[in-house]
Amino acid sequence: MKPSLSRRNFLEILSVAGGGLVLQQSPLGSQAFAQAGGDPKYLLVVYFAGGWDQLLALDPRPQNDPQFQVIAGRAPPTRIQPAYDLAGADDTGVAQVLTATGGSGVQTSGNLSFGPAVPQSFLQHAPDLAIIRGMQMDTLTHEVGRRYLITGKFPRGLVASGSSLNTAFAAQMGAQTDVPNLAMNVETYNEGLPPSASAVSVASYRDLLTVMQPQAGATLPAASNTAIASYEMTTPDSCTAHGFNANGLTDAFKDARALGRNLMNPTKASLFNFVLPPPAPLTDLFTAFGLTTASDLTGPRGRAAVAAQALANGVSQVVSVTLGEDLDDHFDWSTQQPASLRTGFDALGRLIAYLKTKQAPGTTKNIWQCTNLMVFSEFSRTPMMNTREGRDHHLVSSCLVAGAGIKGNTVFGASTNAGMAVTKWNFATGALNAASGNVIRPPDVHATLLKSMGLSFGHISNQSPVPIDALIK
Repeated sequence: MKPSLSRRNFLEILSVAGGGLVLQQSPLGSQAFAQAGGDPKYLLVVYFAGGWDQLLALDPRPQNDPQFQVIAGRAPPTRIQPAYDLAGADDTGVAQVLTATGGSGVQTSGNLSFGPAVPQSFLQHAPDLAIIRGMQMDTLTHEVGRRYLITGKFPRGLVASGSSLNTAFAAQMGAQTDVPNLAMNVETYNEGLPPSASAVSVASYRDLLTVMQPQAGATLPAASNTAIASYEMTTPDSCTAHGFNANGLTDAFKDARALGRNLMNPTKASLFNFVLPPPAPLTDLFTAFGLTTASDLTGPRGRAAVAAQALANGVSQVVSVTLGEDLDDHFDWSTQQPASLRTGFDALGRLIAYLKTKQAPGTTKNIWQCTNLMVFSEFSRTPMMNTREGRDHHLVSSCLVAGAGIKGNTVFGASTNAGMAVTKWNFATGALNAASGNVIRPPDVHATLLKSMGLSFGHISNQSPVPIDALIK
């Protein structure tokens, strides 16, 4: 979405797009909507764009171990080169971690270990997190890897297959908020699920303001507005009577109109009035996320602040957001990759910290305690440096998950110490099982997260997902 998007154009697009989404019965079945009672459930999906270096982040190796060092010009016997010293020469953050860890570069917190590009603002939340390592991506193509992890289904060529995780979650929970499913700078898909579950896609706070604020001079009298809403929701539709709703197109159009009407909420829109200096109600938010410049407002910390506002104030039930950027660096690895990773993880750390300060409605818990999390990139970077002092695309990656039903302070899976290849695991016990275990794949991660929330993963059944029960409480 472009910032110049008008509300009228947005609603027209929503109505047309929504109508084309419900062309088959939902595969989620009769349990697809939120059950009464219990704590509220939120979902946060975070994307690091471009393919991250897991040695710098989620799957590090100690640089001061000889098996990972280049000695006399020879490649390490493990074919794994952390190269933290090269990054440290250009990145003060990496240099500081190398000094603090005695040259290892590996930061530990409980059972978890992180590379030198992960800041303390994120490390403080390690007890709540689970790292999944050694995940097989089966592709080195950005579009395929990204869409594979977004939907849990391997794409058809470059085209996404199925619905994205955020949409599947929204479909099962039902539309309970102003913008139930919000996506910022992340692709989102709906295949066969109700249009009310589709994400509202925005680039920044500006787009959200556009769609939530009424147009100047376009407000209808209250009686007229009520009459139109009543007609849309309760009046029998002649199109339906004449059989034009065979594929659900008419119902989808009406649902999209209702969703568009719910989006307009001037009071909630004020939550995203991101200007400098901030209005008094937003001062604490801006301080928490370090928003001091115009570029901050549209960058990773600004998007994290929008996600925080949406989840903490009942605007959205699920937010998917890009927090890591510019990671596809085949040449400028030492200057670009650590800084980009640190910026993204810092924004995410601030977001989690902020959610911990906000109470979940109807509970004594905070929002974070009711939030489920998946953090991913489309694949990783090669464990060896290339001849241009960069890293290329690698098949085996890592991801992060968290939530009330996920065991925190836990690592599941591993990449090998020979080129960081996949390994096989017993998903029930968490034990290495090279003979008959399973290789970890994106659909397994989706199934694990959904099962931990008590939700169905039937929409990805054709991928034969296996939940990682060892990670589920």
